[in-house]
Amino acid sequence: MVEKFYDIGELTTEQLRELFRTYRSRGWVDFEYYDLMPEGVTPPQLSDELILHNINGDNKMNLFVYMLDHEDEQDGIMIGFGLTEYPDFAAYLHLDKSLLDEIVARYDLKIKTTDEIPFQIRRDNSVN
Repeated sequence: MVEKFYDIGELTTEQLRELFRTYRSRGWVDFEYYDLMPEGVTPPQLSDELILHNINGDNKMNLFVYMLDHEDEQDGIMIGFGLTEYPDFAAYLHLDKSLLDEIVARYDLKIKTTDEIPFQIRRDNSVN
């Protein structure tokens, strides 16, 4: 299993919105609550316009991860956007792995070390 997190914390709100607008047509979006919800409860489906309106560069839940052979996810890129008006869940843009080099170069993204990954998304359940 490969899981590489990239730092998008330096991207501005407008850069994150541009990222979403530019690549939205090349992937799919889903939504997930941060905390586990009772079975059958799902977050509402938001339009692309509402997602764009709620993207904020200061949101600590924004994330960018590249995954291969992850047990729960399709190989590729997953970009999580914390949503300003919907603090309990995030929108995730899923993209093909072939776009990694292009996006990393375009936004000058750097790989995060394990210690830089927010505890909410660490797989080993440890806290920084």
